[in-house]
Amino acid sequence: MNVRSVFSGLMILTLSCATTATTQAQTAKHTALSREQAAAETATRAELATDLASFQSNPSDVTLRSKILELSKSLNPAPAISQLAQDDYAKATAQMASAASTDDFETVAQMFEQVAVQAPWYADAYVNAASAYAKANEYEGARRNLVLYFAAVRPGTDTLSAEQLRRSLDHKQASQFQQALQQFNANPTDAARMHIIQLAQAMGTQPEVPEEARGHYVMAVVFGNSATESADYERAITEYKAALLTAPWWGDAYKKLAGVQTLAGRYDDAISSLIFYQAIQPTDARITQDEIYRLKALGKTAADEQAKKQSEVEQQKLLEQKRLKERAATDAMTYTVEGRWYQTSAPNDYLVGGESNSQCDYYVKQNGARWEIKNGCTPSKRAMSDVEVQPRQLSFKLKGRDPAFPFSEVALTFTLSNDGQTLEGRAVTYDKHFSAVGDHPVTWTRRK
Repeated sequence: MNVRSVFSGLMILTLSCATTATTQAQTAKHTALSREQAAAETATRAELATDLASFQSNPSDVTLRSKILELSKSLNPAPAISQLAQDDYAKATAQMASAASTDDFETVAQMFEQVAVQAPWYADAYVNAASAYAKANEYEGARRNLVLYFAAVRPGTDTLSAEQLRRSLDHKQASQFQQALQQFNANPTDAARMHIIQLAQAMGTQPEVPEEARGHYVMAVVFGNSATESADYERAITEYKAALLTAPWWGDAYKKLAGVQTLAGRYDDAISSLIFYQAIQPTDARITQDEIYRLKALGKTAADEQAKKQSEVEQQKLLEQKRLKERAATDAMTYTVEGRWYQTSAPNDYLVGGESNSQCDYYVKQNGARWEIKNGCTPSKRAMSDVEVQPRQLSFKLKGRDPAFPFSEVALTFTLSNDGQTLEGRAVTYDKHFSAVGDHPVTWTRRK
């Protein structure tokens, strides 16, 4: 054997040993990786089982459902579907075949949704629920389940029927939206407005804002930014409302409108605008709700201040009424002869009483259409008659046959003083033949 042959044999033996060693190392590495992958998959399945139990106790937990879908799609093969879920799926499928009314289809959709609670990764349950909701004209439910279907479906699955269903929903919802918009334009109530918003939110693609609405919006922004007085705010509010009549689903316009309404002190209106905004932008619900609470507090404060001012106005009004009433009473006392009087000066003592003899005062008062004068001290043989009252004027006659009364008749005529406190007049006396025999000044003073 020559040297070259020996060397070649040694080389072949060396390479063979090296190849064997490399293969053994790769096998060991692959085995280690397989063990790690198996352990990771086991941990994932355990985590999925734990999350599934939690989700079935709270199926409205959107975050937990999304996590379960992600975990299930990371597993190969996919998690098994329980026998209960398969049986319920078969029942829902059979009932869907016999459904005839919208209520029937809605019931079927809820059955498929229950299957999806038992196995959230069961993509077919979602697409069938979406189809049933579409036949029940419950487009929001259909759209929601389609989104879940595309989140759950595994790569490589034929989604053509789901895509067709989505396009059909787009067409139906667009038609429904246009009908609702026409009804809103004919009768723009708050309920109709909220219905438009809900339809727009359920649509896959939000409706375009019309150019007319944008024109009103831009003018409203300009008016609002330059506002210095309440009239300016009202112009901005009017333009925002015009924009929202044309595009009642426009969230930003509601938010801007609420801001201007707040600056104008119209807190209740601002709250109403924010409620619509909140329906359009649920992701801002917490911030929006806190702003609503703030506006309620501002509204209450403003209402309290307004009530206080109103109370002050009412008090002032009552005081003014009291003052006018007192003034009227004073004027009545000042400018009327009605009242209680005592004689200050009169000759021959044919009048009685005086300042120090108040029980003998003369009482002048109106009794219906007649005026009368009474005095408890006048002798019974004397009588007061022919009482006449004109503005600021009083006249009457005093008659009697009393021997102590030397006159047959006294005619008295008084004029009320400017301050209403005295009656200044004349007394003309007549003898028994009714001839005038005297003319004397007479004064009466009002008893205070």
